[in-house]
Amino acid sequence: MPSIQFTTPSGSSGLLEITAERMSLGRAEDNQLVLADDSVSSHHGEIAFDGVTWIFSDLGSTNGTKINGERVEALQLANGGSFTLGDVECVFLADEEAAAPVSHGAASRTVSSGSLASRPYDRSLRTGFGPRKAVKGSGSGGMIALGFLGLLACGAAAYFASQLA
Repeated sequence: MPSIQFTTPSGSSGLLEITAERMSLGRAEDNQLVLADDSVSSHHGEIAFDGVTWIFSDLGSTNGTKINGERVEALQLANGGSFTLGDVECVFLADEEAAAPVSHGAASRTVSSGSLASRPYDRSLRTGFGPRKAVKGSGSGGMIALGFLGLLACGAAAYFASQLA
């Protein structure tokens, strides 16, 4: 079973077992993979298996996902590949029977277009990041007030015209 071995800045470490083909990862308890460190966003990212490779996609996290200190939006995970979630050092460990021998410290690769990472992420689906922005109106309130004022002026003109005659 594939897993992610992690080490936090405080020195604690652990193993997150990947038990499904698509799992969310973050600090919040509603994720399938919970990594309780303040540098990891509530809903930091998603790991998915596309039938051939495992891909980790960052979901717009605050502190980002990095390979060798460089921020990436998505990465293809290789056995023994290291990456950072916020300030947490991680190493991907593939299935023992499916893992090809990889030299120590093998890097994961960023994913290019035509893959899971090429799909845009709809940030409006995010939860747990404070209150939503107020939806701006269409500006019709001012037009309604202007129309009401115009009707009022026409009514006043008609009233005064009838008083003169």
